[in-house]
Amino acid sequence: MSEFSIARQPILDKTLQLYAYELLFRGHKKTEKKVSFTSEVLATAIFDIGLNKAAGNNFVFINMSYEDIMSPTIDSLPTEKIVLELLEDIKIDNALIQRVQELSELGFTIALDDFVYSTEWEPLIEVASIIKLDLTVLSDKENLTIINKLRDRGIKFLAEKVETYEEYQLFKDMGCEYFQGYFLCKPEILKGKSLTAGPLAKARLLAEINNPNISVDEVASIIQQDTALAFKLLNYLNSAHFSFAVDIESINQAVVMIGIQGIKKWSTLLCLRGLSAKPSELIKVSLTRAYLAEKIAPNNESNSYFLAGLFSTLDALLDSEIEDVLSSMPLDKAIKNALTTQEGDLGLFIQQIIYYERNALFLENTQTPPFSNEEYLEACEQADEAMSAISTD
Repeated sequence: MSEFSIARQPILDKTLQLYAYELLFRGHKKTEKKVSFTSEVLATAIFDIGLNKAAGNNFVFINMSYEDIMSPTIDSLPTEKIVLELLEDIKIDNALIQRVQELSELGFTIALDDFVYSTEWEPLIEVASIIKLDLTVLSDKENLTIINKLRDRGIKFLAEKVETYEEYQLFKDMGCEYFQGYFLCKPEILKGKSLTAGPLAKARLLAEINNPNISVDEVASIIQQDTALAFKLLNYLNSAHFSFAVDIESINQAVVMIGIQGIKKWSTLLCLRGLSAKPSELIKVSLTRAYLAEKIAPNNESNSYFLAGLFSTLDALLDSEIEDVLSSMPLDKAIKNALTTQEGDLGLFIQQIIYYERNALFLENTQTPPFSNEEYLEACEQADEAMSAISTD
């Protein structure tokens, strides 16, 4: 069996909450085209790797070629979680139409990818629940024509390759229900906008908490600067999750009992969550990058790599240029350079994980990214678990 890798891309609803992930499969050779989702790959991805590790309890979109959709293995997939996404170049014939109708009757959700209307698609439109509109394929006007033509057919529309918040707003107004693209990880730059004291203070707090040479007393002092942060932290540590024999009455006591690294990580997550009103999925992207960076970091550099991954979306979280966000933060120069100019090994890693997320696994003149597919999926799982924990504190 050929080696392959999985990347996941979030799909958000109109309120920018997570609706689903699209799982993307690729081979590991630079000349290799998109790997067909054959029965063998499907069995490995779903049953060996584990669907929950890749996507948690969320809906999963999976690209389907003609051969894939005809595979009997598809019937064994969990219908309540899988969206079968028919590729735009799929061969439409009577056998395909009958097969898609059968899968729809089994309970699968059917989506049509990169949709361009023609009459031959009509039988599939009848069973499809979602139509994906690629913003790079048709003009805004052409996509609006499709929406207006089919909106009364019970179809929900998904705008993909959305690069800006302006595009998100435009297609939301047109009637799209779901959105996929890199607008999530880009700042919404507003002319004349500057950072307010609150978010900037929290950004500085994040950097200070993660100083590798910081002491127990300094950690406690920093956390106590933010009353809400301190309250949430103590409330969490007093929960049944830890089952301590005594109640925790102070931040200093918490740091001693949990350990400075554990407290630094947890307070970082809580502080990051309160940094902006952006979708929680953006924080999950940050955490995935941070955990992955930590896994592959050279000796004694795990903290720097973790921070670089964590802060790689600060510009989007704060809607400001990354240079402005980092200018007054007490960060190591190597981290700042990695995030602003992609310098050094750390900067290269940030580039590689972003390309991996977009499923373009190779940069020019580079080899395979310095992390395995399993490490990426483990980082996704850690991020999901962390977000779940801070959402229930």
